[in-house]
Amino acid sequence: MVQQRLPAVNGDDGQWGDILNQYLTKEHYDTGLDDPANGGHQTITIRPGTTASGTAPLKFTSGPLTTMPEAGAVEFLTDKLYLTQTSGPTRKVIATYNDSAGATGDTYYRDASGNFVRLAAGSTDQVLTIAGGLPSWAPPAPGGITRSVSAISTPTTAGAATLTDYIYKVTTATTLTLPTAVGNTNLYTVKNAGSGAVSIATTSSQTIDGQASPLVLQFTNSSVDLISDNANWRIA
Repeated sequence: MVQQRLPAVNGDDGQWGDILNQYLTKEHYDTGLDDPANGGHQTITIRPGTTASGTAPLKFTSGPLTTMPEAGAVEFLTDKLYLTQTSGPTRKVIATYNDSAGATGDTYYRDASGNFVRLAAGSTDQVLTIAGGLPSWAPPAPGGITRSVSAISTPTTAGAATLTDYIYKVTTATTLTLPTAVGNTNLYTVKNAGSGAVSIATTSSQTIDGQASPLVLQFTNSSVDLISDNANWRIA
């Protein structure tokens, strides 16, 4: 049976060489000949550490980087761990982050000093953008279509904010008046969400599909989409 231990002092007479060789060759390369490759690690098994200081399984001491990058080299300097790839060879920084801080949804990016830093998750409906050369979360920029949803029960004039589509759920018999069609690029969706008739009227003597009289949604759950032709209203 192979003994994986060091020879015992004042013991193991006649076995010192065998036991020592077995111990060393467990993780060191050896051809049995005078070979400059001998002595290098061939397989490494790192035992777990403990909670006590100074018992980490693997610990690097910060030191200068080699002048010329060497393929396969792992180096540690100040706050960064490096790995050199074969192509080049090129020394790369291994990205790390502090897992004791942060929350679900956070993202990480490279700052001006080359550090991997955390960006806290944004709020609902915010978008990721760039501010001052760095990523940040912000509301959508003007220019995108927004949507407004309203439930109404009394006579109301529809909104007219630019680049805003409107959805009106009308819960009782009432009248919804559309804004002027001139210059309006919005989409208006009107749904009868109650039990009474819903009237859709216009301003400035404008028409809906050529009709001057209000458009009536008579039945529950009936709906219509309306858009402007820059002069009057049309059913989409």
